[in-house]
Amino acid sequence: MQDLVERAVQAAKPFVPTAVKRPIKRAVPPRYHRHFDPDWHRRTIGSVPLWEHLGRLQFDYLVDHGLRPDHHLLDVGCGPLRGGLKFIEYLEPGHYFGVDKRADVIDESLRTELPRSGLAGRRPTVVAMGDFGFGRLNQTFDYAIAQSVFTHLSLNSIVRCLINMDQVLLPGGQFYATFYENERGRANLEDVHQTATVTSHFDSDYYHYDVPSFEWACEGTGLVPEYLGGWDNPYNQKMMVFRKDG
Repeated sequence: MQDLVERAVQAAKPFVPTAVKRPIKRAVPPRYHRHFDPDWHRRTIGSVPLWEHLGRLQFDYLVDHGLRPDHHLLDVGCGPLRGGLKFIEYLEPGHYFGVDKRADVIDESLRTELPRSGLAGRRPTVVAMGDFGFGRLNQTFDYAIAQSVFTHLSLNSIVRCLINMDQVLLPGGQFYATFYENERGRANLEDVHQTATVTSHFDSDYYHYDVPSFEWACEGTGLVPEYLGGWDNPYNQKMMVFRKDG
């Protein structure tokens, strides 16, 4: 019956105006979104045409910086597992942990993406979490990544993330996080045009930051920040690494 419903919805979609589709979708509970759009969970992070490219980009970056199959990885803001699928396949079973604030996206990704990729048997741990309470995972980590997470966070939320990361990162561990850079310094209150289509802001989403703000955010923790700069990200996001004192 479910397949019949989905086929009927997909057949009717081309004949329904966008102005009608959008309010209908907003009114429908998320658990039914797949009947209207099988890949709706992917669209929650945008850039669907770059799904494979952006997933591969972050995977290759961590492997190039020392990630091994025996390491434990924490994927902060894992979303629909765009990068997670690459990491789950590469890491030993049970060594991938992903957290995201949207439980509906996690549930749909586990339901569709893992079986589609043949990875259900790799035993990833993927949980809904909106407060960066990483200690509840009962696991320590060699590596962590936050791809396009700090770009949506206020500085106080970043501080919360870093304080909690400090508690679960092993000595010598590394936390990689992308961000939009404010090269003009903290006193610049103006917008920054990162690309022709992306503008970042001082105090609203997308947020931008100067590097000294991250140095300040790490004060009192065991994390040592380092600016790594560009990494071929198509949206001009830069990379920071926060290393745990060994």
